[in-house]
Amino acid sequence: MQKRSLILMLALVISLIFTGCSGKTKEIAVDSAALSVPLANDAQLEIVGSGIGITLSADEMRARVQETLNCTNISSSGDVAEETVTGFSLDMLLAEHGIEMTDVLSLNFIASDGYIMAAPADLYNDNPVYILLKRYGENLEYPVSCLPNQRAMYWVKGLVKIEVELAEFSLQQRTNVHKVSLFRGAVTEMDAVELLNEDHKVAAFSLEAFFKQYASEMPSEPVKMIARDGHEKAETADVLLSAYVTLEAKQGEEGNLPFYFSEEMKPGMRVKQLDAIISRSDAVYFGEEISVTDLFDLIAMEEKENYKFIASDGFVSEIPAAAIPYGKIYFDKEQGYVRSSFDGYDSSNLRGGGQVKHLVAIEGL
Repeated sequence: MQKRSLILMLALVISLIFTGCSGKTKEIAVDSAALSVPLANDAQLEIVGSGIGITLSADEMRARVQETLNCTNISSSGDVAEETVTGFSLDMLLAEHGIEMTDVLSLNFIASDGYIMAAPADLYNDNPVYILLKRYGENLEYPVSCLPNQRAMYWVKGLVKIEVELAEFSLQQRTNVHKVSLFRGAVTEMDAVELLNEDHKVAAFSLEAFFKQYASEMPSEPVKMIARDGHEKAETADVLLSAYVTLEAKQGEEGNLPFYFSEEMKPGMRVKQLDAIISRSDAVYFGEEISVTDLFDLIAMEEKENYKFIASDGFVSEIPAAAIPYGKIYFDKEQGYVRSSFDGYDSSNLRGGGQVKHLVAIEGL
């Protein structure tokens, strides 16, 4: 009997011990869930622009109406990933401050490490912009920008600032292009520097040096970059002027040229097959061959009665607008320079017959 009582007492003690442990575990789980909120307490998001000054604390971002959506994310290599994300609408936030996305010309997403990604209006005209607080089913310590179904480079991690460029402040000041410089011709007069493009050494040309030598004015606001595959990107002036363009690639990657990069630039910010850069009334063309009509359409060249075709040695041939549909610009690989021709047009009255060698620029008269 005494033995049986001892066994019962031991069983009761063991039961109480396990009951206590079970209760403690349950309490910890509840506390963890209660503390599981997105964003570190020092997270902050600043939204600035002409007439705009919004600063959101972590608590204010958490308090925004959160939406969960399914969308895709496209990597720099073109891989498409399905994602379920949660965040608040930038469109709604700006609307509360009297700003419609239709009035926004571009957005610059800036991360805490200084990474900047500029997004032109055509990416979000029909596509809302979100600030994510949750991704991959987990809460984020710091917000991430999100352009659903767009390239991953626009999903900026550690987001701390958004610069908003309004059309009413800048678009009205923009003009059609007055001068286009021909990169392949112009860089024959420049010194290249040797840089590493990943693990491959290439000769590259500084865009800051290029604009100083050939442009009418230095870029001071986001520029438009156009690639041959149709990809368009807005780039801030600071980032552009710290970057380079190379016409060299390792074997098998020649199709990526011209290539916009710097050694410090993250892969998602680099641009393959760069075709043109437009900065207010200046443009740069990077291609090997194009009709003058297509070039003018590509960069929105101003309409003039005559145009100056300018060679590197200062030679100038004035070309009338009537000759433009006959014009072609191409890189002469045998001679190593860019030249123009106007086959089919009576160029007997044109200086040099319109055959401008060492062509570096075209300018409206």
